[in-house]
Amino acid sequence: MRRIAWLIVPIALVGLLAVVVFAVRGPGPSTAFTLRPGDCFDIPADAQVTQLPTIDCANAHDAEVFVAQSVYTPAPTGFVAYPGDAGFAQFAGANCGVAAEDAYLGAGAPPRTDLVVGYFYPDTDAWNHGELRVTCYLHASDGSKLSAPLGGATASPSS
Repeated sequence: MRRIAWLIVPIALVGLLAVVVFAVRGPGPSTAFTLRPGDCFDIPADAQVTQLPTIDCANAHDAEVFVAQSVYTPAPTGFVAYPGDAGFAQFAGANCGVAAEDAYLGAGAPPRTDLVVGYFYPDTDAWNHGELRVTCYLHASDGSKLSAPLGGATASPSS
């Protein structure tokens, strides 16, 4: 019986240590397709984004996500083939426009002419591997850093 106890205690300690390490480690690296509304980040210089670390919105940052939505919907009007630049621009125009921005910034908030919309969309390879989301973000029109969260109380749902 003592030998079993000597085996159980170390195994339990290793298990507990694994749980603690998992709980305290930081989030994994984000990509343009794992960001959610309310996430803040610095806009990458490269058009091909592989990793996109998030930043606490209370710290200086370039942009804040306000829509993260799948382009494809299983309906006859949804995209099946790769939509291309024009298709993504059309989608972003329809889903990341003034109404979505106003909903994110809060009802009754004054218009923010100092902000512009940007968006990420998958290239053909990512699309073919199942990345179907467009991620829309707000950033300062003059390129300056934002220093606080923009909104998020009524953030658009992610899908």
